[in-house]
Amino acid sequence: MTTIVVGLAPGERGGAAVHLGAMVARSTDSSLVVAAINPAPWPPNPFLGDEEYLELQQAAAEETLARSRMIIGGDLSAEYLVETARSVTDGLLQVSTRSEAGLVVLGSGTSGLPGRVSLGSVAQRILHSLDTPVCFAPADFSLPTGAKLSRITVGFGRADNDSGLLAAALSRARHFGIPLRVACFAVRPSTAARGGIEPRAEDLVVGEWAEQLRAQIRYAASLAGADADSLEIVVGAGTGWEEAMAAVPWTPTDLLAIGAKTSAISRFLLGSHAAKIVKHSPVPVLTVARGSLPD
Repeated sequence: MTTIVVGLAPGERGGAAVHLGAMVARSTDSSLVVAAINPAPWPPNPFLGDEEYLELQQAAAEETLARSRMIIGGDLSAEYLVETARSVTDGLLQVSTRSEAGLVVLGSGTSGLPGRVSLGSVAQRILHSLDTPVCFAPADFSLPTGAKLSRITVGFGRADNDSGLLAAALSRARHFGIPLRVACFAVRPSTAARGGIEPRAEDLVVGEWAEQLRAQIRYAASLAGADADSLEIVVGAGTGWEEAMAAVPWTPTDLLAIGAKTSAISRFLLGSHAAKIVKHSPVPVLTVARGSLPD
């Protein structure tokens, strides 16, 4: 990874994306580009009525960048810029392409829950338009100055059995000296809670499923050249996604990596399970297109 682009929408004040971008850059010896995006009115006002609005936008963007400098500190190489474009999405794409970004970092949408990842309209458009992996910070995410990644967790599902996601994550974790673990999530049907299924029978089914998946993960890890026996594998089970995610221990400096599908018209497509994992994640989420991974 050479350059990380942190995209800041107009009026963004929380700094969650900046905290996340700084942590990843510090952990991977990457440079940072912090871009405050200003959407320009279109079409332009022929009577120059947009000038005052653009001046206010520019001042707000400069304030956002000033706060970003304070969050990042002086230990990282960072460029701060204001990008004017027809939309926030266009501006982020322009900066990412020009910077040859290896990762784009965004904050969560305003409609999400505190402490959880929420993909707003801009995030959705970026996912569908960009080949580069995208990392999302939970709402109100913040870290102490100098924080580094403590662990990468791969969210492993059936679609990742032969996708190369685990191999790529193992390679990155080894390269940067960061521990890696694999997490699986089992959401039990609500009928079990209502007495429709015997709890012991439900536990047995989940246990057998988890053992089968552990065997698949260890096999994939061994093919990637890792010590499969020492790889940490955790299973989060619950009657809902919130409960299943909470059953796995997390720290603020964890990063959860998930694989996304690709298509001819969209760079990243989150499946139903992946979308629910993102929505309920208490830690930053990295989306990686399965189609871009090596076999």
